[in-house]
Amino acid sequence: MHHWWVYPLLFGGGLVAGFVNVLAGAGSALTLPLLIFTGLSPGMANGSNRIGILLANILASRNFLKNGLMEPRFAGKLALWTLPGAIIGAWSSIHLGGVLFQKILVLVLLFSGVTLYLPKSRYRYLQRFPQKHPYFLYPSMLILGFYGGFVQAGIGFLFIFVLRPFLSVSLAGINAHKTFIIAIYTLPVLLVFAFLHEVDWLLGGCVAAGSLVGAQLSSRLTLSSNGEKWIKVVITLVIILMAIRLWFF
Repeated sequence: MHHWWVYPLLFGGGLVAGFVNVLAGAGSALTLPLLIFTGLSPGMANGSNRIGILLANILASRNFLKNGLMEPRFAGKLALWTLPGAIIGAWSSIHLGGVLFQKILVLVLLFSGVTLYLPKSRYRYLQRFPQKHPYFLYPSMLILGFYGGFVQAGIGFLFIFVLRPFLSVSLAGINAHKTFIIAIYTLPVLLVFAFLHEVDWLLGGCVAAGSLVGAQLSSRLTLSSNGEKWIKVVITLVIILMAIRLWFF
């Protein structure tokens, strides 16, 4: 039995993570340490964390879809490509890890953050929801799915970095596609962790409750007139903090 203060702590952490995850990503960099702090093993924390990720992204996707920010058929097609990688990644995360992988992730996150400030004219393939994409787009979804299933933290940045050159929509629209894709692949990932008995439903549920509140707030902010500006600001701040966290600690 946990102390009473653990539950509001996890709720608060989930609220912040849900807010940040929908706008950018890397909310798991907060909730994973919190869950481990309560006494869960890293594997159990990784699995329990997926409850909030699933529910928050479903809620935000519903809001984005209702407001016409995404093309669901295209987003669904991309999401299907992530599923095999996500399932394999979740299964592998119970056994694998590594400091070198963290440092590589830092470099990728910093690079993807810089690209947010490049003008869209510098990118190629800018047709709106194009029918034909470069051959590497869909396999890249498979790779991103593996990483998302493996650890999740920072996956939002990577999706934005990969999708931005191919969609001639606002950053808010790209964010909506990212959110929908994550919602789709997180369900089988959660089932894999549950099958491996790596989910604490009570503690994960506390994080999830907070994540739902945070996701509702951030999806409204995304839909506001200054949504793109807020996304860039939050992404930049979170990338800097997460890079410091992963590189030095």
